[in-house]
Amino acid sequence: MRRRVIAWAISSLAFAALGGCATPQIPSSSSAFNTLELAGRLSLVSGQPDAQKALYGGFRLELRGAQSGEFDVFSPLGQMLARAQWSPGQASLNDGRQTQIYASFDAMTRAALGVALPQAALQDWVRGLPAAGLPEQRLADGGFEQLGWQVQPTWRDGNLVLLKAQRLGSDPAQLRMVIESAKPQTNGAATAGGN
Repeated sequence: MRRRVIAWAISSLAFAALGGCATPQIPSSSSAFNTLELAGRLSLVSGQPDAQKALYGGFRLELRGAQSGEFDVFSPLGQMLARAQWSPGQASLNDGRQTQIYASFDAMTRAALGVALPQAALQDWVRGLPAAGLPEQRLADGGFEQLGWQVQPTWRDGNLVLLKAQRLGSDPAQLRMVIESAKPQTNGAATAGGN
């Protein structure tokens, strides 16, 4: 059971990648700053209606440049369920009892979710943008389709406040993220990596 919760925690990591949200203004370019910290609440429902799995809770996501980051998932009561970390050539997942090492972000999400999620999506979708360099289709309502997902960002006063991402096809998933805080930081103000 705990392993399933951890898998969902990681899926929220990847799905946070698939659709993040933010309250303070976030620069539109991934290279505009080294570090972006987001925190908020998420819900993730996956699977067919007769066998759905769900995760509800809080998260903290820190992106450090375009290649590394850290994602923590918390229970609704604030207990940490999992911490995922990645950098070029390596990714790890700690469920509070053990840490598993993977060769890449994609390999980590494949092991945790059964499907590899591209790291590029994490870097851009949490800014309300399609992943650069990957095929996309813009939708009339301001959303976009990319990599088999329909992503719908909601903006208020120029700030991304809600992101919904829905995986299309025979293996459905729905992610909803509410960003309660966002802190972009430039070179001189970047914080040290997580614990």
